[in-house]
Amino acid sequence: MTPSAFHLVWLVPALPLAGAAVNLFAGKKLGKLAGWLASALLAAALAISVAILSGMLGLAAGDRLFVQHLFDWISAGSFQVGADLRIDPLSVTMILVVTGVGTLIHVYAIGYMEHDPRFGRFFAYLNLFAFFMLMLVLAQNYLLLYLGWEGVGLCSYLLIGFWFERKSAADAAKKAFITTRIGDTAMMVGLALIVVKFGTLDFSRVLVSRGGSPGYYPQIGPVVSHGAVTAIALLLFAGAVGKSAQVPLHVWLPDAMEGPTPVSALIHAATMVTAGVYLVVRSHVLFEASGTALTVVLVIGLITAIYAATAALAQDDIKRVLAYSTTSQLGYMFVAAGMRAYAAAMFMLVAHAFYKALLFLSAGSVIHGAHEEQDMKQMGGLRSPMPLTATVMTIGAVSLAGIFPLAGFFAKDTILEIASTSGRTSVYLLGTFGALLSAVYIGRLVFLTFFGEARSEKAERANESPAVMTAPLVVLAIGAVAGGVLATGIEGRLPGFLEPVVGVFREGGAGLAKGALIAIALGVSVLGLAVTWFLYGSGKVDWLALRVRLSPLHRFLERAWYVDDAYGAWLGTPGKAAAAFAAYVLDARVIDGFVNGVGIATNALAAAGRRIQTGFVRNYALAFLVGAVGILLYVGLKI
Repeated sequence: MTPSAFHLVWLVPALPLAGAAVNLFAGKKLGKLAGWLASALLAAALAISVAILSGMLGLAAGDRLFVQHLFDWISAGSFQVGADLRIDPLSVTMILVVTGVGTLIHVYAIGYMEHDPRFGRFFAYLNLFAFFMLMLVLAQNYLLLYLGWEGVGLCSYLLIGFWFERKSAADAAKKAFITTRIGDTAMMVGLALIVVKFGTLDFSRVLVSRGGSPGYYPQIGPVVSHGAVTAIALLLFAGAVGKSAQVPLHVWLPDAMEGPTPVSALIHAATMVTAGVYLVVRSHVLFEASGTALTVVLVIGLITAIYAATAALAQDDIKRVLAYSTTSQLGYMFVAAGMRAYAAAMFMLVAHAFYKALLFLSAGSVIHGAHEEQDMKQMGGLRSPMPLTATVMTIGAVSLAGIFPLAGFFAKDTILEIASTSGRTSVYLLGTFGALLSAVYIGRLVFLTFFGEARSEKAERANESPAVMTAPLVVLAIGAVAGGVLATGIEGRLPGFLEPVVGVFREGGAGLAKGALIAIALGVSVLGLAVTWFLYGSGKVDWLALRVRLSPLHRFLERAWYVDDAYGAWLGTPGKAAAAFAAYVLDARVIDGFVNGVGIATNALAAAGRRIQTGFVRNYALAFLVGAVGILLYVGLKI
């Protein structure tokens, strides 16, 4: 028997949509109540999500699937698309993350955006984003998923550029929108190819098991060539690369930090950027049928994890450090998915939602308390005036660094363990190196921000943030600490819960022993934090002088390997030149010149015609006579 809570799933996206509508049209009148209304409605969606989880846990593993048909969306011959919502362990995991972390961020934003003149509109956008993200993860078909996919892209544009009076924010919003459109366009082509090859976009007919054991996908379906499946999987992954800021479409995420900090936490740490990981895990049947596509996922994820970690080492803006960190951490999730360890990818997604949202919101608390200062060179000594923020941010940093027994340790250790035991030695070594870099850049952030002496007047005058901002930090810190209970290695609570959807990961027998892997992972994390303490926290090293001596390397990493500059030089400048030529030469002079020339010639002929249209009969008779004589002369000459 289906639990009654399952039938309420439509309310999960509907509640934040209602909040968006109310705040969009009446947010100005509601004042500060707009924030509490948006938070309350998302909290109600969280309560329903928890009730759905409770009902699901009472069912046998094979019965944890429910599809709710809302209405027929498209009906064209045999092609049918419905507005159908899907409840299974994977979608429930995602809605709990979106509504749970999202509610805390909404409450935090009430304090952070308190004095903003567009307070109601901000919460309308936040609620609208939550609606689209929930539709994305609850969709039963690729078209509904794509609706949510494009919707979160729109909301990202609106929220990144929320302070559009600042040119940097407006430019960042446009950059994010255009960059992600590249991947989204490829994804749209992939969906069209799915329709051509499968004749449907419904998950239950497209995601056909081919040798795995995901119990919710039938063993029947159309036979599609390996090349077609590979093309579909790679096109879908292109969309994931854009949304999840993976190389080479990663350049939008650091600039997106121009938006308000709650936006950074909600969209660019806990939800939207993880949509790419969700897409790969949801579509894992297609990726496994290809094989080649999984290898691409693994390689791109590994490159991104290392590259972004190196870039984070040299950033001075506290939010840009976390932005590159997000890109790197997402790379690890794709590494796990590329190794077919989908449950491990999802566990890191959940753990990352806690500790990265905590880090972003803590950074926002630092910025708020330090009077809008974001440059870590101008901070220092903030643990005295901001003890609570310092404590919870340190917890988030230690979790990200991978210190036992916090959630980040279990998440990253599981992925590295899988790489080792599956015989992927190079992946394990590079992943471990990336983990070392993670500990270094996050340790640098903590020591430069909270330790030593205050290095500016703003830091000296810093004060703790209000309770409405710090209370959500405490809850997220608890999640960052206790999140490890969801997984204890390859076989854990979350992997067992997701097994009916993603199957069972079967590890190989190669690699180091589990005890050795744990010791190495912990040792690497401690080493990274120790190095950063010596450089930035001990007072024994003049780190400013050190960066001057290493200025070429520092500049290279600070500019993120000059990738963005190269895009601007090789793509941006020629693109603008081509657009200018098309607009001011091809369009204005060639196309418009031809059209205008035809008009001028027509006007000239009309003017000449008007001169002979006198209205006098004698003139027309004379013209008739001249014409007749001319014809007779012509005929006579011919004879």
